[in-house]
Amino acid sequence: MDKKSEKLDLAIIGAGPAGLSASIYASRYQIKHIVVSGGEPSQLSEAHLIENYPGFISISGRELIAKFKEQAEKFGGNFILGEVRAIRKTADGFQVFVGGDTYEVKAIILAVGMKRRQLQIKGEKELLGKGVSYCAVCDAAFFKDKTVAVIGGSNSAAMAAVHLAEFAQKIYQIYRKNKLRSEPTWTDRVLKNPKIELIYNTNIIEIKGTRRVEGVVLDKPFKGEK
Repeated sequence: MDKKSEKLDLAIIGAGPAGLSASIYASRYQIKHIVVSGGEPSQLSEAHLIENYPGFISISGRELIAKFKEQAEKFGGNFILGEVRAIRKTADGFQVFVGGDTYEVKAIILAVGMKRRQLQIKGEKELLGKGVSYCAVCDAAFFKDKTVAVIGGSNSAAMAAVHLAEFAQKIYQIYRKNKLRSEPTWTDRVLKNPKIELIYNTNIIEIKGTRRVEGVVLDKPFKGEK
């Protein structure tokens, strides 16, 4: 069917948990729709281990998002892979431009998710992919037997530290406050792991290196290992 002549009730932009949930409900209400995915992985897919989602004692984020999508497709979700170039208001709805195709829809749900907040420090951008990573699940194996710094004190940072400890020789978890704010279960795992050392009340102000990360500069002296 010519996409330009296809009339739909709804376009859901984003294929993370929110977008997939919207697709499932749309299908159950017999709302003809598409789910547009830009191809970037959902942050959920990068979670090493999820133990607080009802129905699963323990499951990886990648497995869970795959189950979400499987269910959405089973109920009738039509997935379109591509970037949304533009959205235009029309008299009776919207035009959604995806790649070279145009979809006529009555309504739009934006479920585009979030992007990670970066440190915005010297060396971060230059050394991305050369020792700087935002996905512990994706890149953990690259840090085998190395010393790693994990920045942050939330669940994602704690999960990353615990997961990386399965590969790395030593983990420094560096947090700007004086107490982790991760869930007690993850905090306990961090505290009990002999490979993880916590550095509180400290910020990283620079990542040093040329072809790869060689070290970090902290905003205050640290008496531990270099």
